[in-house]
Amino acid sequence: MKSFWEKISEDLREKLRKCGHLRTFYSDEIIFDFGGRANNLPIIIVGKVKMVRFPELGKEVIIGLFQSGDMFAMPPVIDGGLYPATAVSLEESKILMIYRDDFLKLMQNDAELSGNVTLLMCGLLRDTAATIQNLATSSPEQRIANVLLQLAEKQKDGKINLRRQDIAEMAGLDSAKARAMSASFLIVLP
Repeated sequence: MKSFWEKISEDLREKLRKCGHLRTFYSDEIIFDFGGRANNLPIIIVGKVKMVRFPELGKEVIIGLFQSGDMFAMPPVIDGGLYPATAVSLEESKILMIYRDDFLKLMQNDAELSGNVTLLMCGLLRDTAATIQNLATSSPEQRIANVLLQLAEKQKDGKINLRRQDIAEMAGLDSAKARAMSASFLIVLP
């Protein structure tokens, strides 16, 4: 599946470059914090990012994983809200940060951008509905299988480079339960 950056025209890429600023984030560097005002829309030019929540001390729940070409954190940027999670770079990443006001003006004036953002928002809504259904109705084994399938689908190389605990938390399970079930998937989780 093509990323946002790959789908759009060179003309739109240039418009986005002009109204944003390119920043380099190193591994484990925070891009934005949970609860911060959503003043910038990030587009990953090169790299990988995770969005996480910390529901309790020492526990991290991955909300989303993003890679080169992905645009993320759209809802709070569009509605002027707060970032719903903390974004952390998983490796050295170059990220185009687009100021909210510039992004909104460009959305009003560029049908290609507004169309692509609408499609991304629809995908987000579908993914959220699938996650809720998965957590509410599936067995633990099915939940882990669904998380693994979703992760593999989104990775260009098909590799899933996450800890067992991360996968378990994405499936709404503790890591002990995931470890016990990993053998049934004939995979080795780190």
